[in-house]
Amino acid sequence: MGYVDQVAPNLAGLLRRDAWWMGWNILLAWIPVGLAWMLFRGRAVSRSPLWWAGLVLFALFLPNAPYVVTDLVHLRNDIVLSDEDGPVVTAVLPVYAVLVGSGFLAYHLALGAALRHLGRIGLGAYRGRAAVAVHALCAVGIFLGRWARLNSWEPVVAPQATLERIVLQLTWSRAPILIAGTFLVIWLCHFMTRAIADAARDAVVKGARRVQGLLAPYDKGFTPG
Repeated sequence: MGYVDQVAPNLAGLLRRDAWWMGWNILLAWIPVGLAWMLFRGRAVSRSPLWWAGLVLFALFLPNAPYVVTDLVHLRNDIVLSDEDGPVVTAVLPVYAVLVGSGFLAYHLALGAALRHLGRIGLGAYRGRAAVAVHALCAVGIFLGRWARLNSWEPVVAPQATLERIVLQLTWSRAPILIAGTFLVIWLCHFMTRAIADAARDAVVKGARRVQGLLAPYDKGFTPG
């Protein structure tokens, strides 16, 4: 990190403080994408125990993708530790934007794969309601992860203790408000991510078609005289 120290010392300091937990949370956010690729790439519905086990893991790990938005609780501390306003704009805010954007891109890709699979098996009419249900379940998962400090693997390795913690946290008087607010944040961020991703995809497709059109005359070759 010596070069970064010379060019952007504030960025280097931020990475030293936050690189481990940011990298870990990004890794957890992208695990559902890998699971979705394995679970939902085929047309046929597999009913094997291994497939169902993978689906359970997918459901447990999916909240980790939008969970990154709660990491903004660390933003204030990193702003305070910055020396000037400049490094906040050029170092702190871009790093957090990458963190949150990466998590919601992973969420968009994983959820999109699951919803497309519903269409392939004849349940496409339920995709809208399924998306809302997934947002709601992820809101509950994020609430349990942030406030109960519950990890995705704990329901598997310690089911009884996990159930007790879940009941305790969900009966908290502020739980419905926090879950509802988290649901709105997930819905809004997913909507924005999907819009940006669709716009980027359309731009790439248009650009590819334009390049193809420019190269078309050369593909025909020359007719000898």
